[in-house]
Amino acid sequence: MFTHHLPPLSPMCVSCLFKKHLDNIPESATREQALDYQRRLGALLAALPDSTFGPEMLANIKTVHAAVFGDDPQEEINRFAAIKRHFNALMMDFAVAEGLPARIRSAADPVREALGYAMIGNFIDFGAMSTVDEDHLRALLAKASAQIPADSVVYAGFLSELTAARRLVFLTDNCGEVVMDKLLIELLHERYPSLHITVLVRGAPVLNDATMEDAAQIGLDALPGVTVMGNGNSLAGTALGRLSPAAESALGA
Repeated sequence: MFTHHLPPLSPMCVSCLFKKHLDNIPESATREQALDYQRRLGALLAALPDSTFGPEMLANIKTVHAAVFGDDPQEEINRFAAIKRHFNALMMDFAVAEGLPARIRSAADPVREALGYAMIGNFIDFGAMSTVDEDHLRALLAKASAQIPADSVVYAGFLSELTAARRLVFLTDNCGEVVMDKLLIELLHERYPSLHITVLVRGAPVLNDATMEDAAQIGLDALPGVTVMGNGNSLAGTALGRLSPAAESALGA
């Protein structure tokens, strides 16, 4: 069973989020609106419970921004929809051009190789960055093999658990990254055929996070032996207390 206890509020996470959004003021905003927004963020920061985590803070900041500046949520959804389609296609093309499925399977340790690519895919994060440099992304992908030390105790424990496990719940994150996740999931299904894999995507659009629409674009939802479902909410993360009943059941939460 999972508990819903969260670690204490992280000063680094608070600093990152509030610095990023404190100056997120439309050019058309009046002086009064700008000050109102900044003051509301200050009040929000002062009132944060110690159990608040990053995605909840982001959701609260976006609520304040919408209240002051009258944001149209659909505009952001439409903007990120195009970004997501682009990076999903970019990573699919990269996987084909570089022959990643064959490269992964011919590696000395295929699971470690696939995990490396999935880890690099996390670079495609518009929640942390305003833009994603595609040349830098390709340079990082060239170093995917070095992501996990060969003598990693954590990785060895993961492999040991896989041999005995009967189900695995895979939590996805960003667009593009989910293409690398798919390669890893396919490999795990091949190597551990008795392992049933459930993949959780976001339940509704948020930033550039993967949803069922992204899963369909890359064919993740068509993998045999794999169940893909939304997690029931639009937080930019996985909050156990906000999951749908089906997602909670999958996680055993």
